Amino acid sequence: MEEMLDKPTMPPAIEVLSNKEALVQRALDMVVDQIERAIGDRGICTLALSGGSTPKPLYAALGQQSFPQDKLHLFWGDERYVPSDHPDSNYAMVREAWLDPAQFPAANVHAVATHLADPAEAARQYDQEIRDFLVCRVR
Repeated sequence: MEEMLDKPTMPPAIEVLSNKEALVQRALDMVVDQIERAIGDRGICTLALSGGSTPKPLYAALGQQSFPQDKLHLFWGDERYVPSDHPDSNYAMVREAWLDPAQFPAANVHAVATHLADPAEAARQYDQEIRDFLVCRVR
């Protein structure tokens, strides 16, 4: 598994785009290309999602795309420890912008269990969920 983590998927590049719409379109093209490539090569794609307002237009645009959602698994690279329906929840933002409009399969959404009383326990469980998911696909 460590071999897979050492290989960059794209060469580094700097692009300057004219406006926010152009940026969203370029990001959409790149993400869709990587999703399609991963599904084509391995039959599955995993994405670690960012939170905040910056990626929201990208998530909304992804919700308009047609790719095999059953082969795409979503994880969170960061999450605020608030209930999943709280306005500050990154999960809630993704759900509203992408998951609900696209009727994304719930089984492929791997969110942090922010409903637990202990954030450390939620982090431990999420760590284990990620490890279990990756191990069963790398072997």
